[in-house]
Amino acid sequence: MDIDLKQFQQVFIEECLEGLEVMEAELLKLNPGSVDSEVINTIFRVAHSIKGGAGTFGFHQLTEFTHVAETLLDDLRAEKITLIDGHISLFLQTVDCLRAWIQLLADDSESIPNAAESLKQQYNQFLQLDLNQDALSTGDEQLVKSQPSATKALDEGDWLINFTPGQDILKQGNEPRLIFAELQDLGELKVMPKFENMPSWDNLSPEDIYVTWDLELISQVSEAQIKEAFEWVEDESTIIITAPSTRSQSITSEALAVGHEMLAESKASPVATTKIAIAKSAETNSIRVSIDKVDALINMVGELVITQAMLGELGQDFSAEKLPELKKGLIQLSQHTREMQDSVMKIRMLPIQFAFNRIPRMVRDLSEQLGKNVLLRIHGEETELDKIMLEKLSDPIVHLVRNALDHGIETIEERKLAGKSDVAYLDINAFHQGGEIIVEIRDDGRGLNREKIHAKAIEKGIVNKDQRYSDSQIDELIFAPGFSTVETVSDISGRGVGMDVVKRNIESLGGDIKIESTTGEGSCFSIRLPLTLSIMDGQLVKIGCKTYILPIMSIIESLQLKDGMVTKLADDTEVFKLRDEFIPIIRLYQVLNHETNLKRITDGLLVVVESGNNKYGLLVDDLAAQQQVVIKNLEENFMKVSCVSGATILGNGTVALILDIADIVKRVTNERHQHQGQRAHVAA
Repeated sequence: MDIDLKQFQQVFIEECLEGLEVMEAELLKLNPGSVDSEVINTIFRVAHSIKGGAGTFGFHQLTEFTHVAETLLDDLRAEKITLIDGHISLFLQTVDCLRAWIQLLADDSESIPNAAESLKQQYNQFLQLDLNQDALSTGDEQLVKSQPSATKALDEGDWLINFTPGQDILKQGNEPRLIFAELQDLGELKVMPKFENMPSWDNLSPEDIYVTWDLELISQVSEAQIKEAFEWVEDESTIIITAPSTRSQSITSEALAVGHEMLAESKASPVATTKIAIAKSAETNSIRVSIDKVDALINMVGELVITQAMLGELGQDFSAEKLPELKKGLIQLSQHTREMQDSVMKIRMLPIQFAFNRIPRMVRDLSEQLGKNVLLRIHGEETELDKIMLEKLSDPIVHLVRNALDHGIETIEERKLAGKSDVAYLDINAFHQGGEIIVEIRDDGRGLNREKIHAKAIEKGIVNKDQRYSDSQIDELIFAPGFSTVETVSDISGRGVGMDVVKRNIESLGGDIKIESTTGEGSCFSIRLPLTLSIMDGQLVKIGCKTYILPIMSIIESLQLKDGMVTKLADDTEVFKLRDEFIPIIRLYQVLNHETNLKRITDGLLVVVESGNNKYGLLVDDLAAQQQVVIKNLEENFMKVSCVSGATILGNGTVALILDIADIVKRVTNERHQHQGQRAHVAA
């Protein structure tokens, strides 16, 4: 029976991408001159798995490419060669190339990444250089003397063939011995069988083939002639043919010069010449779940079935005497439903390290590009977050890290002049706090230059030069659209876009971002997010006759104003003093254009919330209950509504809108600026 392997291709692609993440992480642990055998073995296993899977699915060019990389890894593993910076850079480029290649396969494209052939040539040069490393160290004269024997090896045409037959080729009437006989007609053939894939005696099938072969053919023939011997089995089998020119080229004085030059470059500069963009982690529609989480969910379903059966039995011939049992059953049902909800949500939770996996490689490459010595320290990688949020959080974190490397951290010379260590520290920390997750990106660089930021904001017309701003307000200016203090545009930063997008993306996740910065000591960007986009803890508030929901994670406290606590500023902004801090008041009934039952401001309640680095007091008619709400996307089901981030259905069946605090603050701030501009125009 023929099996359609296409159905398993998605699994192969996902496993390859996961393996490449592991491979990249392990490569970054390597240090030139010293090889950790366990690290090399892990990298080798990933390359071998990709090669084997590619052969199974018939991706022969991918198989050949990974085979060359595997050969160099095998030499390192066997300690035949010494690890240098050039090897690490080449392997990292290979990871990028393979990632791009796998993505092409996911898109059903048969094209090959442009860098593949160039990298393959680099591997062959390294392999040739490594084979003759001892000779290089003895001097040019001895190498030139050894030239004839190398030329002889090339003239003899020493072809290597790795033949992994399809398991069921015998059933199709194809016999390996006939293939070998045909090859023997072409020249001198050496056959070396391998029995690594032999199953146990109980699982052995006489109609299947489990042996693989390494063949050595010494003959002056072309690759096409060799392939003709395998033409009847090439679709089902993996056949890797290594030409003499890629295996043992003659060593001339020109090749010797190239070898010396290549070795010198690889030792001097770990940044390789072939440029490959770091591929973005692919978003997948599947998720791997630990068996413990699945078991917990199945157990919970069992409890629900038992409770449902109990309630069903109570419903038969129900009488008033059964009311206490009914209440008990409903309480039990409510408890099981909540526990099942938690179990289902945990299935979507993944370690936040999936959002961090691009960071170590990026820090390594950019540090070398910028001439900075940066030590990355990551803490809390096992902290779990919703899968959808992880995918959307990756880009903001990458941008903040690039910003810290380019703007925040000084060059080695600048750090010496400032009396700092040559090594700069970049810390990324993730942890839970209440029902939220906090991600901090902290550096010990120069900190924010508030004078320069303020001057640039005045120049761009973002702020009024006559108005005084606190440090936190000046820090917030870097999130203004189009704001940048960089004079020179580079491929890393300086185009005036980015930080506003970071803030917007984080707010779209229901989160917030804060800045703490000390001049000369460094900065810390702190991202606060809910654990999931599907369910949130909400505070129900009354505005007139309507009920709205405020995210509890944004609420600091609530209080009732008294006479004399409110002050009106010159621009009609109302503020009240809360522990030595003046908080602006926003009357929600005005923003939402509702009638209110309040006759005076002291009749309502003030909910103090936080947005950005600032606090605001939201005036509501009354507070109702707190409850978990299931968030429904309003834009997908209806349309985008200003000041609203979503909707939910309450227990009584009515729809309640979830207020977007950041959008409300932005709207009120823009309206106040417009009024100020109109007054200034009238006064003029």
